[in-house]
Formats: sequence, structure tokens, C-alpha cells
Amino acid sequence: MTEKPAYNFGYDVSAAEFAVPKSAYLGAHPEAAFKSIGTAALVLDTCTPSKPRVLLLQRAASDSYPGKWEPPGGAVDDDDLSILHAAVRELWEEAGLQAAYMGGPVGEPHFFARSNGDKVCCFSFAAYVPSEGGAILTTKLDPKEHQNYVWATEEEVKAGQVGAVDLEFVREEVQRTVLLAFTHAHGE
Repeated sequence: MTEKPAYNFGYDVSAAEFAVPKSAYLGAHPEAAFKSIGTAALVLDTCTPSKPRVLLLQRAASDSYPGKWEPPGGAVDDDDLSILHAAVRELWEEAGLQAAYMGGPVGEPHFFARSNGDKVCCFSFAAYVPSEGGAILTTKLDPKEHQNYVWATEEEVKAGQVGAVDLEFVREEVQRTVLLAFTHAHGE
């Protein structure tokens, strides 16, 4: 992977509450039953407006949930400038793509427990990356985390298959959220 970018991006007003560090978000929500936050960046390729596609990554065979599919994402670190910065950082680290703009939250947050029992709240955001010549830039995976990627249409996500590739998601909530991302492509 090349040198870490500066992560210069804009964001939609609907994502403003996530433009704060994790500590500030948790401080503003003392009633929250979680102390860990995760993010997902839902990148849509709308170069063919009638057939938008979303980027999905397949987890490495050596990682947790081996071979399962998910959008780029991960944990919000204590030193991330904001929750949105964490989503942008994870997109860069996992797919080599730079977000130019972060849209609003996609769907409701979903929760899961780590192996140590800690409850994690995951927020998903629409992410917009620049295109080159009408095509999304090349995806570059971190092989320690992911072994494959696909660009899937809404129909393919619903069917759980892109060509000969079966899409088994890490959790059902992740698949539901990915499907909701297509509403951003349709301007809903």
C-alpha cells in the first residue's frame, strides 16, 4: 500500500453528529450500552446509473469470519479524528480507495459482540470515491484482511451471488444495510 493519504473529504449534514472523535460521541451518549464503535463505508459505483454496484470485500481465510463478505470497514480507533475519519481510513486501508465525500448514515446501526464479549455498535455511511474516465479507481486489497472483492448490483446482493461467486455475508444485518445503500444511488 502506498503512503497514507491526508483524508481530505467533505460530508453530508446528515452525518454531522459523526464528525467527532469516538470519545466525544460516547460522552454525548452516556446511555449507550456500548463502548466500541465500528464503521462501514458503502461505496457505490454509479457510472452506469441504471445498474449501480456496491463494493464488497471477502474476508481472508486466516481472519475471523473466513470467506464471508462485507463492505470496507472496521473499528474506530481512539486516535481517529472522528468516526467519519475512521470510515475513510478503513476504506483506504482495506480497499486502497480514497473517499472524497461521505454521505449520511445508511440504515440503523447494528450491534455485535466481540469474542471478549464487548458490545460494538456499527455505523454505516455512503462513501463517494472519485472516478477516472467514468470508472471507479482500482481496488487494492490488504491480503491480511481480505482475499477477494466484487462490485455487486442490488439484484446480485439479494440473490447472494455475483457470477460464480457466492455472497455469504458476515451477518444478516450487514446484507440488509448493503441493500439499503442502493437507496442512495436512486436518490431516495
